[in-house]
Parts: sequence; C-alpha cells; structure tokens
Amino acid sequence: MGNQEQSQKTIDRLIKSGVELFSRQGYSNTSIEQIVKHAGYSKGGFYAHFTSKEEFLLTIIKEGIDFYFDELKAALARKDQNMLSNFKEFSLRLIRESYEQGSSLLLIHGCMNSNELPLVKERLIEQMEEWRQFLTHFFQVMKDEGLIGSPLDARILATASMALFNGINLQHFVDEKIKLEEMLHVIFELLQIREQ
Repeated sequence: MGNQEQSQKTIDRLIKSGVELFSRQGYSNTSIEQIVKHAGYSKGGFYAHFTSKEEFLLTIIKEGIDFYFDELKAALARKDQNMLSNFKEFSLRLIRESYEQGSSLLLIHGCMNSNELPLVKERLIEQMEEWRQFLTHFFQVMKDEGLIGSPLDARILATASMALFNGINLQHFVDEKIKLEEMLHVIFELLQIREQ
C-alpha cells in the first residue's frame, strides 16, 4: 500500500471513529485522545491530517454531504439525463445516507456549538452558502426547463429547501417517528415540481 493510500485509510478510520463518538457522546464531550484511541492511532496520526478538532468536525460534515452535490453537478452536466428523476433519486440518497453516516447529526452538533467555536461558525456559513449557491443554480436550470412551477426566486427556494432539510433532520433526531422521506414531498410541493 502506497503512502497516499495509507494516509487516506488513516483519515477514513479517524472520520469513522469521530462520527461514532460525536454521535454517541456529542462534540463537546469527545476528545481528540478518545477519537484516536477508538480508531487505533496516536495523536500524531490525527495531527498529521487535521489541525484541530474543529477542522476535523467540519471535514466530516462537508464530506458527508458533498457526495450529493458532486453527483448532482455531474447530473446537471449530462444533458441527456432526466434532471427531475436525478434530483429525486439523489435527494432520497442524501436524506438516507447523510443520516445513516452520521453527517446530519454532526451538522446539528456543529450548529449547536458554533457560537463557542468561531472557526466552525465561519466555515459552516461558508459551507452553507456554497450549498445554497449550487442549489440556486440547479433550481434555476430546472425553472428554465419548466420543471419547477414556483414563482419564488431560485435562491429563496434553495434557502427554504435547506431549512426543511435541516429542520426535518432535527425533528427526526428528537423523535424517530418523524420520517425523513416526508421532507421530499414538502420540498416538491414548495418547488411546485411539474412531472413531464
């Protein structure tokens, strides 16, 4: 195994450990020492890849949700594909996988701790704006193609969709009877999706 592969394996194991511990104990109650011990590494292994626990948390949140945007970007670039079908498919995957992988819970933890962690707050603002800009562009393309019937501005629709995503995740975290998939129906109603 090469150095790059070994390095990625270390990062992956640390992230898996961090997700498990942050989800179980919360961000504030989890130390770097606990993360590395749980992953089977030393603190040196951690600091070779991350400068701080805050940066580590942000990496987990970003990687946990970026897969969705990367795939949507690829779908948007392929004009031969059904954009509406891709949006539905990728949105369902995001809902399920981000919760199963712990990204949704860590986003909640990150937001809850952001006032005490200026770096986390700053990066979350940047990350959410990046997601909002992409969704705004994606929704505008869907509006231009007649797939979205809402008269609302694409940026407002993106912000509202993100709020629904985060709000349903928070409610599901508190009460698992609240089904994550229900959010998609609400988002489609908000967008006034037109089947073609």
